[in-house]
Amino acid sequence: MKPRLVALHGFLGCGADWNAVRKAVRRDFDWVCPDIFARRAEDWRSAREFSGKAWLVGYSFGGRMALRWMAEDPGRWHGALLLSTNPGNFQTEDERRERRRTDAAWARAFRVEPWEDLMRRWNNQPVLAAGATPLREEALYDREKLALAFEDYSTADQQADVSELSKPLIWMAGERDAKFVRLLHSMRDANFPGAFRIVGDAGHRLLHDAPEIVAEELDSLTESP
Repeated sequence: MKPRLVALHGFLGCGADWNAVRKAVRRDFDWVCPDIFARRAEDWRSAREFSGKAWLVGYSFGGRMALRWMAEDPGRWHGALLLSTNPGNFQTEDERRERRRTDAAWARAFRVEPWEDLMRRWNNQPVLAAGATPLREEALYDREKLALAFEDYSTADQQADVSELSKPLIWMAGERDAKFVRLLHSMRDANFPGAFRIVGDAGHRLLHDAPEIVAEELDSLTESP
């Protein structure tokens, strides 16, 4: 029986973002790649509606979603590969307040701002500057779902419970993604469980910058006993 793998894409992503990784892995997985922000009526929560256990892999927003899923239903998952993922633990109260403010502003923008202007502002953020910029067409998305992501999954309100992260984990960040490299060092110094990988010649968007390396780490993780 194939090992089941639930793959959660990032904000403004889609299930097809995993295609390059899927082509590069050695193992034959039963892939579940929901389109979290799609217009069609299907609910991405159906990705959790299966019997037995599965592996998780999440990129950025999808990584934070994976952390929440592991906390809510820890017996469901063998372990996880977390790409460019902020656990939320290393924020001051002032930083949390500022993040709530900026997330509320992004939520409003994703509801009403013209799409081209919005994409220009989004992609000009420093964390996304060092890497590929995928083309994202408005017709692919439910804008209300995009706005709700800022309200329901704000990093300001997230803090991973380290005691619940006992499963096999790998955390990855691109070496040009300075913010997330610092986060990996902070997690290692704080004795977070898991292995930590910094990917050379890559930025935040690891699915686009380094799919072969992501695939190697996924093969390694899922061979864990």
